[in-house]
Amino acid sequence: MKTAMMGSRGVGRFVWVLGALSLGLLGTGCTQECIDQFDCIAQRGTLPKGQEYVCQDNRCVERDVTDAGTGPTDGGNEPTDDAGTDAGVACADLPHDEKLGTLQLQTGYAAAESAALPEGLIAVTAIPSGAEFKLYGLSGGTDNSLYELGTWPNIVASTTPLQAVIPEADRGSSTYLSGFLANDGTRLLAGYTKSGPIENIPGSVLVYDTASPDKSSHVSANGNFSAVGVSGAFLFNGQGVEGSSEGGSGVYALKTGTPPFQGSKLATFPVDAPASGYTAATSQEIAVLGYSVPNPSGPFDPYINHLLAVAPATYTPALSGGTTLALTAENAPEIYAGSDLFAVAGFGQGVALHRGHYDASFNALTNDVSRIELTTGIEPKAVVVGELAPVLTTQNTCTNVVLMAPLGTNLLVGVKDKNGSRLVLVQKQ
Repeated sequence: MKTAMMGSRGVGRFVWVLGALSLGLLGTGCTQECIDQFDCIAQRGTLPKGQEYVCQDNRCVERDVTDAGTGPTDGGNEPTDDAGTDAGVACADLPHDEKLGTLQLQTGYAAAESAALPEGLIAVTAIPSGAEFKLYGLSGGTDNSLYELGTWPNIVASTTPLQAVIPEADRGSSTYLSGFLANDGTRLLAGYTKSGPIENIPGSVLVYDTASPDKSSHVSANGNFSAVGVSGAFLFNGQGVEGSSEGGSGVYALKTGTPPFQGSKLATFPVDAPASGYTAATSQEIAVLGYSVPNPSGPFDPYINHLLAVAPATYTPALSGGTTLALTAENAPEIYAGSDLFAVAGFGQGVALHRGHYDASFNALTNDVSRIELTTGIEPKAVVVGELAPVLTTQNTCTNVVLMAPLGTNLLVGVKDKNGSRLVLVQKQ
């Protein structure tokens, strides 16, 4: 299961590493921290130049880089600024668009405003504020805090955190930031996990109230991996939530009415022992709920991610009643399955999929960003699934996507290349 150890990086989240580590935990029943250096990168983030991780006795140890080395020291899951070539031409010599770099926008989409992406942010989310949107960010590495970023596109790199996701009592080498940031229109949700048994990994989520910060609180939420906000609730992929007697891998709900917030197990997946997956929602709140299963053709892609679409008319009764919905092909059609999935985010009446691959040094490289239209039919419980359509494509690895987040009916795409990191607003025309 990929929820065994949560990475402190945003994009890609080293899915293959988490899967491998989980299998190690399952086989031994112990709470080992790593099986190789890449587990350490996924859990703790990058080290300064000249330092590297080694895995000794299943624990992450920092050391100075030697000539022999054991792998990349740039994080392993992010491309270097000059990575890749195009027909033998180095990235530094290729023309880069000021917004999209070497990514190519496809017909039917437009790139609007762009803004610099502050250093260290691994996730962002946008909350409507009148005709504008307030942006908030999650910082990774050793910070693990929430920040207010201003109003789009006037991003301000604040140096004062709103609140740390991981409380002081839980900080340490065995605590891992989950890497997601969601909102329900008022509150933010971010999570973390701790070392523990594979079948029930301890963890918590921070529910941060942007209107009344003093009402913010942590809620027990085991194995939290990904999350999305819908009207009156957060939905997250995990193994349990405070207030529910049920456990096991599935989708959990946290109602965000009057505190204390109520938790319940919302849905189960149609396979035995599913591993964790992605969670998103369209602007019409069709929920996209994911799980994964082992891929026998690894090791670079050891898990196949499956995405199911669930109409509000299907999941709302279970959410309201605190009951558990069994997802099946009849009530939750599969919209995608593949081993190349890095992230999923709402994009208007559909979802955007960031797809990619790992190179020989385990850098996560973008293949494309594509979109699937999702609507409800005459029968409100039925979901009509559109074709997978390209939004951004590339012919090289010079510019890569590092995060995605919905902004109203549009999509914020974080990109990184030789010109730095920035957010670009992509619109469907």
